[in-house]
Amino acid sequence: MTIIVIHILIHQHAIYLVHTMRKIKHLQTITQKDVFPNMDVGEEPLTRRNTGKCLVFDHERQIALVGSSHNSIYTLPGGGIEDGEEIESGIKREIREEVGCTIEIERMIGMTEDYRNRDKKHYFNYCAVGNLVGEKQNPILTTEEEKNGLHVKWCSLEDAYSILKNEYEMVKNGEIQYYNTAYNVIRDLRFIQEYLSLNEIKSFGTKLELI
Repeated sequence: MTIIVIHILIHQHAIYLVHTMRKIKHLQTITQKDVFPNMDVGEEPLTRRNTGKCLVFDHERQIALVGSSHNSIYTLPGGGIEDGEEIESGIKREIREEVGCTIEIERMIGMTEDYRNRDKKHYFNYCAVGNLVGEKQNPILTTEEEKNGLHVKWCSLEDAYSILKNEYEMVKNGEIQYYNTAYNVIRDLRFIQEYLSLNEIKSFGTKLELI
């Protein structure tokens, strides 16, 4: 009986994900050759991993980026969506844990796919726009995140775009060799670009070239 219930729940979640993906705009597919052209792709099967990211705006319309004490790279907050967890619920949970904020999701921006062959993962990344509800609290970090010096940086949308654009150029020039971080930079810049495009915001004096 328990096994039957588990199979039903898994089936229902799969239907939910398919239905959600049909409604969310597909923005980009990133392959390992796009990021690390000289790395062997291999032939091992890839396991699906769902992640949720968010453009989190506070009451002053500053947005949150997260960084590590090990390097100077910043990306959008968010993380893995757990099995059986709805996308928006997973995004809200991740933002509460990483940023220390309760948010209300305004809308979904889009989704991207990553083929991370080294890690044998096929990523489906979903991004939302979220607004702070109440006041900022302390993040709820794991032991590993505390060890890595995970921290939050609040900045203007213009500054966030500039930071991610510069990091993207570093990835293209081979200056960022952290495997997952390089993927994350490309993904998050695309999400910010889509937000700018949806809101008809000029890219701060430069032509907005979608990656």
